Amino acid sequence: MLKLSCSNTMHIFLFIMILTALISGCLTSNDTDGDGLFDDIDNCIQESNPSQEDFDGDGQGDACDQDDDSDGVLDELDIFPFNSDESKDSDNDGYGDNEDVFPNDRSESHDSDGDGYGDNIDAFPNYGLEWSDNDGDNIGDNLDDDDDNDGILDITDQFALTPFTSLNSEGPFNVGSMELSYMSPRGHEITIQVWYPTNDITGDNVVYDSTFGDSGLEDALPDCSELRPVAMYSHGFPSIRWGSSFLMSHLASHGFISVAPDHPHMTIWDINIDYFHQAILSMPSDIKDSFDWLIRQNGISGPFENCISPNEGYAMIGQSTGGYNSMLLSGAEILTSDLEDRCNQEELVICKIKDNLENNYSNNGISQFKDDRIWGALLLSPWNGSILDQGISKVGVPTMILSGNLDDTTTITEVNNTAFSLGNSLIYYAILNNSGHYAFAPIGCEAYGCEGLLDIEISTKFANQSAIIFLAGLLNWPNSDEYSLPVEEFVEWQT
Repeated sequence: MLKLSCSNTMHIFLFIMILTALISGCLTSNDTDGDGLFDDIDNCIQESNPSQEDFDGDGQGDACDQDDDSDGVLDELDIFPFNSDESKDSDNDGYGDNEDVFPNDRSESHDSDGDGYGDNIDAFPNYGLEWSDNDGDNIGDNLDDDDDNDGILDITDQFALTPFTSLNSEGPFNVGSMELSYMSPRGHEITIQVWYPTNDITGDNVVYDSTFGDSGLEDALPDCSELRPVAMYSHGFPSIRWGSSFLMSHLASHGFISVAPDHPHMTIWDINIDYFHQAILSMPSDIKDSFDWLIRQNGISGPFENCISPNEGYAMIGQSTGGYNSMLLSGAEILTSDLEDRCNQEELVICKIKDNLENNYSNNGISQFKDDRIWGALLLSPWNGSILDQGISKVGVPTMILSGNLDDTTTITEVNNTAFSLGNSLIYYAILNNSGHYAFAPIGCEAYGCEGLLDIEISTKFANQSAIIFLAGLLNWPNSDEYSLPVEEFVEWQT
């Protein structure tokens, strides 16, 4: 049996037409384009088109039709000349703009499974219910109950996308740091330092105020793929926002965003004793305003967008005068009656503080600065301000104290009184033997010297371990209850 193909059928059809025309005597013998077809039946007289393709059926053969798909776009401008539904491919991904989910984004591509993730970033481009596989185990993260494959189920893992590392070492994250500023509601320009996890692995190491170098990567891009807990830091007098940068950076390596403002008129750059009576009472606002700034950044497009959960609050850390500030923010009250005797003894600064309290902060002789968003406090060589006394007992969050027995600024007697006044809020208290006031503020050792005292690298390592174990326990991180605070021959943990 003879089988006819489409091509044979076309040739037979053309032969019959030609034969009929010859018989009728109406066919000319002209073949202008020399394609074997007389002009009378050729759909492209000037262009060779022997097979007579006519995609859009408009009577003009494809060889001479300037718009083969009749979509109104000339073929020379049409990326898809035989597709009437498409004419452009803005991102050059091979898919027309009308079909492409991301027509103008060269970083994305066609979305084959319609899940909102371009095929070039979709780990499962043909399965609409999955698009990422964080640990590369070929189980999509939506189905996988351990996305980082660290043995801790996502439902309890504080960082479900990052494998857990020991609390006794540096954390799993690289650390970035930025110096930023904002205008506070009180009209002060506040300079802050922020430390945070980053995926960047190269860059310039941060140098704070062109003075003090650190290992963090300057202006690296924050990693906000997971929500980060927050720690706020308050420096001493005079000191600087990066006075305990070793600790802020260490917390960032374990996933924290750490924020530290400069307290105006209380830094090594702008110290002014004439403003002390104002600055000492403005310190809590510097911290509150800085946390509020972070909340604002969390809610707008930028490097810290969706980095934190504002309702989760923050941990408060303070060194020296910053310890006093940490207690105020954690609930300690200033009683005007505690200042009267010293004012009567003509201590001018105390009188100014007392007047400032009575005029701006006091309610029936009690001044409160508490921030209910704080969930834990770490006091490093804390100064009680010579202002706080009975009011320390009002601190209402779990607290840890680290101090030195040779501290000649906040003496061990003063710190012991603070510890006693904290009552049940004090969870842990460690005294470092042969250690001074700057055990947890290396800049102080650089400025004033720490000769003959416990090596600063030893005390800072101890503080790093103690702080992350303490804070992880308060946050109920998985396995945090398996860690004990470091026991060293130079440390006496108080009970």
